Amino acid sequence: HGTIIKPSDTWTLRAQKALLATPTTSTLYGDEQKRNRDAAFDLLDALTKSGALPVNNAALHVVIAATHCFDKTITETVVQDNVNPIDKIERSTLIMASTVHQQPAAALIRDAQRARVCASSPMLFLTDRAAE
Repeated sequence: HGTIIKPSDTWTLRAQKALLATPTTSTLYGDEQKRNRDAAFDLLDALTKSGALPVNNAALHVVIAATHCFDKTITETVVQDNVNPIDKIERSTLIMASTVHQQPAAALIRDAQRARVCASSPMLFLTDRAAE
């Protein structure tokens, strides 16, 4: 079973016609959403000369979803198998974060948590051990 992220059918647009104008708020539906999204990408394309100019001091927000499936219930996994399911979720989250941030797992966790995470997910730290 995969995770599906479905945006709302209605979007809220906050805009100003001019720099000193009063901000306005409006609701966008279906076709208006597509038109405004396309207009935003066209503007970004024009401002950056199709990507030739960098966009400094900008933020890009990325949403990533993951589904974790277990063969047993959480309680059965903990009691019968003596396995902490949180370790598996933490491992996959660190793998995704390492990919997105282009950083090794060790750089993404606090030093105080390193020994615990290394014990439960040693494969995440193979490159660290090779460098030692």
